[in-house]
Amino acid sequence: MGPVQPTSSTGIQILERADALTRLSLDDEAPTVSLIRGFKATIPTSELSKQRRRLIRGGLVDEDLGGKLGLKALGDRARGLLTDGSDEIEAQHEAKRKDKRSRRKKLRERRSTMAHLEGKLHLEDLLQQADEIAQDKDNLAVRQSLINAEINEVSSKIEQLAEIRKRLEASLLKLQEEGLELDDELEGIQELMASPSVTSAAGVKALPPSAQQTVSSSSRRRKGPAFLPSEHDELPSGVAFLTLEGHTAPLTALDYDEPYGTLVTAGQDDAVKVWDLCDGEVLGELRGHKGAVKAVQVEDTLCVTGGEDGDVRLWDLRLVEDYEEKLAKAAESRNPLDRIAEEKEGSIRQGGEEEEERNPCVRTLEGHSKSITALYYEDSTLVTGSADKTIRQWDVTTGQCVQTMDILWAISNPPVIPLSPRKSRRKYSSSSYASAGYDDLLPSLDSPGAVEEPISLSGPFSVPTPPFSDGSWDMYTDFVGGLQFWGYALASGSGDGAVRMWDMRTGQAHRTLNGHTAPVTSLQFDEHNIISGSLDKTIRIWDMRMGQTVELHKYEYPVTCVQFDSRKVVACTGENGIEVYNRTTHEHSRLIVNGHTKPAERMRFIDKYLVSGGKDGTAKVWAM
Repeated sequence: MGPVQPTSSTGIQILERADALTRLSLDDEAPTVSLIRGFKATIPTSELSKQRRRLIRGGLVDEDLGGKLGLKALGDRARGLLTDGSDEIEAQHEAKRKDKRSRRKKLRERRSTMAHLEGKLHLEDLLQQADEIAQDKDNLAVRQSLINAEINEVSSKIEQLAEIRKRLEASLLKLQEEGLELDDELEGIQELMASPSVTSAAGVKALPPSAQQTVSSSSRRRKGPAFLPSEHDELPSGVAFLTLEGHTAPLTALDYDEPYGTLVTAGQDDAVKVWDLCDGEVLGELRGHKGAVKAVQVEDTLCVTGGEDGDVRLWDLRLVEDYEEKLAKAAESRNPLDRIAEEKEGSIRQGGEEEEERNPCVRTLEGHSKSITALYYEDSTLVTGSADKTIRQWDVTTGQCVQTMDILWAISNPPVIPLSPRKSRRKYSSSSYASAGYDDLLPSLDSPGAVEEPISLSGPFSVPTPPFSDGSWDMYTDFVGGLQFWGYALASGSGDGAVRMWDMRTGQAHRTLNGHTAPVTSLQFDEHNIISGSLDKTIRIWDMRMGQTVELHKYEYPVTCVQFDSRKVVACTGENGIEVYNRTTHEHSRLIVNGHTKPAERMRFIDKYLVSGGKDGTAKVWAM
């Protein structure tokens, strides 16, 4: 067999360097084959020896049969029998019949010559063919090695591409979060534009009245990021950078107006403290409630508190610091013996009409017969929930109770649907919700609501909580665990485990979301979702348009507080850390560094600034 001729310029270069290539050493793991032989194994000319052997064997046999056709020619002949016309086939058969006798004669002659031909193959050709076969086997090994190398290279590239894809997906998620942040920031700017105090250079309103009505100015509904001081960005993420110590018992409620603003905390020690979040110092206390305060909301300089005494008090936080100074001076000016007697009684007398006028408590709302457990204030309208199983709506400017919504009555008297004679009575879920505005969250005034089986909740409400992570537990008596309204749409979570939607124009519950198996402790809603937390150790995300749970998150301990925005859900789940769920990446994380030493029960966040309160009696300020 002659040398293999190169078929390209690259092949010529390889042949010219054949000696150098054969001397190259390969890796220990690679097959010990020649590179030049590997080159021969990858080009079409490496098949020539195989074809030559087949032609020789086929030619020797066919030559004695009347023609040197080879195996390829025999195959073509067989295919021709299938493709030629019937006349040609018949002619071939006729020719075979005429030559039958002569063919037999030739076959006898072939038998006599086969010995000579086979002897010739063994002596002259078979050794050469054996060497060629061995070389072909080497070439196949080289090809297998090269293909395996390519497979390994492709596998490596696939792994690299998978890693690149993973990084790109992470970058995409980050961009999605940035987009949500920009949307929230735009919403915050629109709220500022809708403020009555904002005017253009020409002295006109920034937005027309119709546009102003669609934007709420309450910080409860503001989802946009706060404009935090620059030093906040330098703080390590997920670390409590400030600890506020002042209470001697677990915290029951807290709220603040803005990052680094004014914080109000309440505890089981019956104290309500006002803090300056810039330096972590106590500005004073809010004195007036008899017993602990369980609900707090701060809006700018106004603070609303609800206590175990059933009273709702409105406070002017601007007067707190001056009032504390007045009390201190009055205490110092009195006789020490009188001060000792007053301290034994547990209070300091407020002497003089001037001091009464300077009291930061500007109004007291009375009406509930039991403890206030939840409240929500917006645009001079206040809604409170109580252990007396009622929800009251108040006009803060007049101090009057506008209406009372009885939860037990709503449970016992659900609206029913007029039934067709052909249809039986069934449970009903009200029509789906849109998301354009709060009016879309309400049914028409004559539309039906949800039908439920009445349940008995008469008598005092009290259930034991599941154990927290430290093994402690409490008796839960807050029948109304959460409240929020938007326009005329009101949502409440109660001790029967239900989340109800109310129409404040009629005072009727028009929809009930059932799913929790224990009291609802906290809830919040926006245009699309309601998020509720419960003592059943779950957080449910409800789609209001469908009236269904779209996400269910289970925890090991009871959920006592939950809040969300467009990017995250933050909750207290019976552990020392604060649970954070990323709604974009669906990842769970926990804030624990420099955190509480006992379970956290209350928290409030604005953008990436969070304040939490725990059973250890401290409040922690976090950079998220």
